[in-house]
Amino acid sequence: MTEDAVTASSVSSDRKKRFLLIVDSDANHLFYVAMLLQRFEYKICRAKTAEEALDMTSVALPALIITDMNLMGMSGLELARRIKTDPRTTAVPVVATALNRTPRMELQRDENGCAACIRKPIQAEEFYRIVQATIETTPRNNIRIFTRLPVTVNNVLLNCVEGECVSVLSEEGLYIRTLKPYPEKALVYISLFINDYRVSAEAVVLYSHTFGEGPYKEPGMGLQFTQIMPQDRESIRNFIRDEITRGIKPF
Repeated sequence: MTEDAVTASSVSSDRKKRFLLIVDSDANHLFYVAMLLQRFEYKICRAKTAEEALDMTSVALPALIITDMNLMGMSGLELARRIKTDPRTTAVPVVATALNRTPRMELQRDENGCAACIRKPIQAEEFYRIVQATIETTPRNNIRIFTRLPVTVNNVLLNCVEGECVSVLSEEGLYIRTLKPYPEKALVYISLFINDYRVSAEAVVLYSHTFGEGPYKEPGMGLQFTQIMPQDRESIRNFIRDEITRGIKPF
C-alpha cells in the first residue's frame, strides 16, 4: 500500500480539530490560499497582519501558520521569529510565501525558523505537498478530490444514475461507490471517463466497505493503480488540478 492510495488511513482522525492560519495583507492572495486549503479539506482562519495573527494564536494554536513575507506593519519574517521564540507557540510550524526567493531570503527564512518558503504565484500541487509534509504524520504526495465520474469495472459499466461511480480520485488510486465491491486484493481492469476522455488502468482492491463503513460511510471499494499509461495519469493530474483551482486563480 502506498501513502498516495485512497485508503482509510489517509483520513486524519483529528482533521476536524485542527485549523491552519493564513496571514496575508493582499486580500486576493489571502482568498486564493484560503480556497486551496479548504479544497484540500483543511479548516482555516485568516489574518491580514502579523499583529492580528499573534492575537489569534494567543487564543488557540493553529496546526500551521502560512504567512506572506511582506505584510503591512510587522513583516512575515518577524512574525515567524516571534512564533518560534515564544515557548507557547515554538512548536507551531511556519511556512512563508514570497514573490521572489533569493539566497538571502532563504537564509533569513532558516534563521527565523520557517519550515519552507513557497514562491508566488503558488502552484496547487507544490503547495499541497509542502503542507502535507509539514503537518501530516503520513503525508500524501498527490491531491485527492471528491468527484462523480462514470466508470467500468472489468468491462461492466456501473450505473452512475444510481450512484455507482468514482467518488474519490487521486493520481495513485480511487474509490468506487458500488453495492457490489470486489474482495480485498482482487485485480480489476477499470476505465473512467474524464471530460469525454477514457482513462484505462489495472488496479488492486485495497479494501471494500458496506453502508456506514470506512472513511466515506458509503458502500464501495478503494483501489490502487498497478498499471496505468503516463498519458492517462497526466489526464487525471490535469483534471484534479482544474477541479482544485476552479473559479480561482493564483496571484
